[in-house]
Amino acid sequence: MTAHKPKSSIEVVAHLRNASLVTPSAAIVLGSGVNVLENLDEQKSYSFEEVFGISPSVAGHSGSITIGKLDGKVVAVMRGRFHLYEGHDWETVTLPTRAMIEWGVPTLILTNAAGGINTEFRVGDLMHITAYRDHLNPKLAETGLMPAVSQPAQECKSAIASKLQQVGDELASQNGKFRPMRQGTYAGLLGPTYETIAEIKMLRKLNSDAVGMSTVPELQTVKGTKTEAAAVSVITNVWTDDVVLEGHEEVLRAAKEASERLDLLLRTAIAS
Repeated sequence: MTAHKPKSSIEVVAHLRNASLVTPSAAIVLGSGVNVLENLDEQKSYSFEEVFGISPSVAGHSGSITIGKLDGKVVAVMRGRFHLYEGHDWETVTLPTRAMIEWGVPTLILTNAAGGINTEFRVGDLMHITAYRDHLNPKLAETGLMPAVSQPAQECKSAIASKLQQVGDELASQNGKFRPMRQGTYAGLLGPTYETIAEIKMLRKLNSDAVGMSTVPELQTVKGTKTEAAAVSVITNVWTDDVVLEGHEEVLRAAKEASERLDLLLRTAIAS
């Protein structure tokens, strides 16, 4: 983790308002290896260190924010995020999201690379997150995991979430190369190690469909604000008894292969 000190959300918003006189209609966060929304019109890019005061330390997270136009609409694309497992606290992990809220961005679309727990999933599937389980909150270090296990999954409902699913369904019906979008529950775990067999079995019993190490803090942060959020997981591996998972390199390869479909989904949803 970098030794630099993160900026306050007030400082971040001041920087962003200086960079763009127009508040974006949408902000998009890209997860590990997810490479979409390139070549925006009139785009300008800034490093995370310049905007937020710190940079991500994870492979596949370039740590830049690009502001440009997509079909005439101003959007902000964050290529990377901060994670608790990097040693950051909750305030730092949620800093980009809080900045988007304070900037007045009405729509936040989150993406991540996730492991498939649902055995019907295929590598490269896109899963619309309809609910999430919070197993990564720092408070669990004091209480243990039982409070998280005993709680039901939190639903993710918003106009943009419904729109993403609708666009995904339409694309699948019109384009034979666009796989139908999955829907399911995302479990957020602290990491940085991948899940044990026992954890996978527990998450399946809790009806989780995919697992990752991000996104939950952002979804919790937008609750009760004027910014609405939706989230999509790129399924980069699927755990079964007879498959050996390769690690982070496998995640990056699978995310790259699925990025073309995710790019089409996001461009269509934002433009419509």
